[in-house]
Amino acid sequence: MTSRSQYRDTSDVMISFQHVTKKYRQLNVVDDITFEVYRGEICGFLGPNGAGKTTSLRMLLGLLRPSSGRIEVQGTNVHRDAPRALDGVGAIVEESRFYPYLTGEQNLRQALRMHNLNITDSAIQQRLARVGLAESRTRRVKGYSLGMRQRLALALALLQEPAILVLDEPMNGLDPSAMREFRLHLLQLAQLGVTILLSSHILSEVEQLATMLVFINHGRIVGIEDRNGSTERVQAYVRCAEPKRLRTWFEDRKIAAEPTEDGGYHLYLEHLEDTASLIRGLVNDGFNVLEARPYKENLERQYMERMAAHDKEMQNAKS
Repeated sequence: MTSRSQYRDTSDVMISFQHVTKKYRQLNVVDDITFEVYRGEICGFLGPNGAGKTTSLRMLLGLLRPSSGRIEVQGTNVHRDAPRALDGVGAIVEESRFYPYLTGEQNLRQALRMHNLNITDSAIQQRLARVGLAESRTRRVKGYSLGMRQRLALALALLQEPAILVLDEPMNGLDPSAMREFRLHLLQLAQLGVTILLSSHILSEVEQLATMLVFINHGRIVGIEDRNGSTERVQAYVRCAEPKRLRTWFEDRKIAAEPTEDGGYHLYLEHLEDTASLIRGLVNDGFNVLEARPYKENLERQYMERMAAHDKEMQNAKS
């Protein structure tokens, strides 16, 4: 697997997993994983239940120790100097627990006292407002919905203006409106340079957020995709009024094109500028071009194909 560090400034690496393994008895729950997340990226960390996502995140946060390998945050080894490595890291890992008989605001203040942090009242109000809890801050948490608890957890993660956010299923229980607000919060944070590592089963939201994707299955990395500045060929979609004739046109020019269910074609081009040349060629040859645009593979389909391919590979290795 090609390292993205060949194309990026390594001083901007905020999270680094290098050959990390976590073993329970004889089972590798996380198996030799390597990937990097750069400053300002939103990394979608995707895989089925039991794939090793939460274990990986807990190792990243110093809650578990890897059996082998190295995890660095902002250039510091987490398991040699956790306080320094995790300074400026906010996190939501699994279901956040709060004091049910305290209000949302009181829970934040209690967290500050426990961590010996000093943050102004106005900063606390600002964090609660940012996650949409300004009007609910004086209500006891026992009366909060699951979505409201998730937003309170985000407010807690944002208290110290973190440089890195680690989020494990943060959208659980959010209704569509709250999910949209949550997504906009994360996009705004990324624009400010905050690095976000996000594990979620809600692929439609990840698709709108992520600038990179890491796929994990049975503890192993089965794919990494850089969705910004990818060095791969450009993908395009073209649909014309005569799909059969269009297929022959592609074949005559040795252009690799895959038919889609709606009568169009998905194809690969060497450069973005080739899309305009392609359209001119089609029009000059008398085609009625109905649609032509850049193509981005549906994340759900991509996810399912990667997981199925890895499962098949494992079955073949056993047989």
